[in-house]
Amino acid sequence: MESQQGSMTPEEIDVFARGLHHLASVDGIDPREAELIADFLREAGASITMDDLKGTSFSKFEAVQVLDKTYLRRIFLKTAIALVHRDGRTSVAERLALAELADVFGLSNVEFVELENEALSAGLA
Repeated sequence: MESQQGSMTPEEIDVFARGLHHLASVDGIDPREAELIADFLREAGASITMDDLKGTSFSKFEAVQVLDKTYLRRIFLKTAIALVHRDGRTSVAERLALAELADVFGLSNVEFVELENEALSAGLA
């Protein structure tokens, strides 16, 4: 039986991709960050491309409404953590952007640190 967690709606994919692009843009998109976003778009079967993302905006409040399931928020944050670590350095601006997302998603500092440790120990970053 196929799990509901196995697929994302086009709207979820769109918000997810715009969120990753926004985070990558915080301190300039590194080629390794762009590669992670492109991999996500391909694996999710997205109709949007990296070029499409360049002219888009991202709202953390929209993300809260669209990514309304805990597992989607956790997957998004784990991917976002992997993204900001992808270039070998995490800027203060990236840390703040991640913290704002964790906050708006209702995660405590402890939960965020646990997610970050899961992402890093799983080799996602």
